[in-house]
Order: sequence, then structure tokens, then C-alpha cells
Amino acid sequence: MALQRKLLFIIFVLAVIFCANGQYSITADDTWQLDDTPSEMNDEEEIELGKQVDEYIRHHFYLENDPDLNMVVSNITQRLVTVSDRNTLPFTCTILQSFSINAFSAPGGHIYLTYGLLKFAQTEDEVAGIVGHEVAHASLHHASKLYHEVMEILSRQNNGTHSPESLLLLNSHLEEFEQDADTTGVFYASKAGFNPSGLLDFLERHLSLMIRKNMFGLAGPGSSAELINSRINHLKEYLSTLEKGKNNKE
Repeated sequence: MALQRKLLFIIFVLAVIFCANGQYSITADDTWQLDDTPSEMNDEEEIELGKQVDEYIRHHFYLENDPDLNMVVSNITQRLVTVSDRNTLPFTCTILQSFSINAFSAPGGHIYLTYGLLKFAQTEDEVAGIVGHEVAHASLHHASKLYHEVMEILSRQNNGTHSPESLLLLNSHLEEFEQDADTTGVFYASKAGFNPSGLLDFLERHLSLMIRKNMFGLAGPGSSAELINSRINHLKEYLSTLEKGKNNKE
């Protein structure tokens, strides 16, 4: 899922850039139009940007309309939002009709899960781990941080001062965002009453599936397999610390 998530993250970055409130807007004929220079995103601007990105996604993806499935996912999402650090955001969780195993988020509390991910998940705890990860992206203001970093890279390109190191730094920050969202999301899942090991179980099974299906390219430093393993090891360390903290309180 790391490679697929990264591709969706890149798509999301492009959506952020082109939908950005105050810089670009979507016209009625689905073309991009340049507006004014953007300012820093506060909560209101992030919410407005999220609405525009959500409109774009809903225009380009089919949505799953099963009422029972949507109700289950909505209930899980709201339990996690309640214990999150930005529970005033208007969070929504939308199911996309795709058999790929993926999840991603947009600014302002918009979360997207694929039907394939929900079919692959074995327990509500695993789904809660995934949704908690996406809620954590919003709580940690990753959308705003990513937006400003990408805009800075583009500005350097326009000024002729861009270097490959800036892209490497962006990639490093993306990996940091993933690990931070993993641990924060697991913490939310635990606070909401879910088994905090759900995300770890999901990642391990998904990694095993991708290895069996030979879905990775060349192995080695920086490969998708290595990055997923890094997330798994980081989660194991955090879960051990979380368990020790619970035992000490008891």
C-alpha cells in the first residue's frame, strides 16, 4: 500500500495546488483557472479547500452507496473523531468503488476508503486503525504543511534555484508524516476503545499479500517494501510503549 498511497498522495498534492483557495478555482467546464496569490491556510481556508478537493474526487470516482457499510464506517469514524485533537472539523468518510486496497485524506477532514480495503480488512479494529491514521493526518495539520512545502519547491523551480535535494527532503517528510499518523492514529484507536494493534495487523497482512503477488519493484534502500517494514517496526515499538504505559497506570 505504500507505493499506492504515495501515488495518491501525489495526486492529492496536485489537487491541493490546483484547488487551493485564493490561487486556483474549478470552473464549470472542469478546467483550472488561476486566481490570486494564496495566503497561509487557517482552519476555515483548509475546510474550503477540502470542499473543492472533495468535489473533484466525487466527480472522478464512483461512490459506494451501500447504506449498511456506510453506516458502519461512519460510526467508526465518529468514535475516532471524538477523541482526536481536531474534533471540531466536519469529518466525513467516503467509500470509493475500487477494488484496490487504499485510503487517503484531503484537507478539512475528508477521508476516503476504497471498497477493496474494506473487503481486505478482517476486523473493525483494522478499519479503525486505517481511519485513525487519516484522522491523525488532519490533527497534525499535514495537509497545510505539505501544501506550503510543495509551493516552496515550485517557487524555487520558477526562480531557477531548485535542486534534487528539495525533492528528497519532501519525500523524507512524507515518510515522517506517515509514521506520525500511524502512531497518533493508533493512540486515537486505543482511546476510542478499539484494539490498537489493528493497524499493525492490517499492514503486516497487506505487506505479505504484496510480496506474494510480487507487487514490488527492486528491493533495497528506499523501496516500497522497506518503507512499509519501517512503518511496521515503528508501530511495534510504539505499541510496546503504549502497552507499558497502560500497565504502569494499572
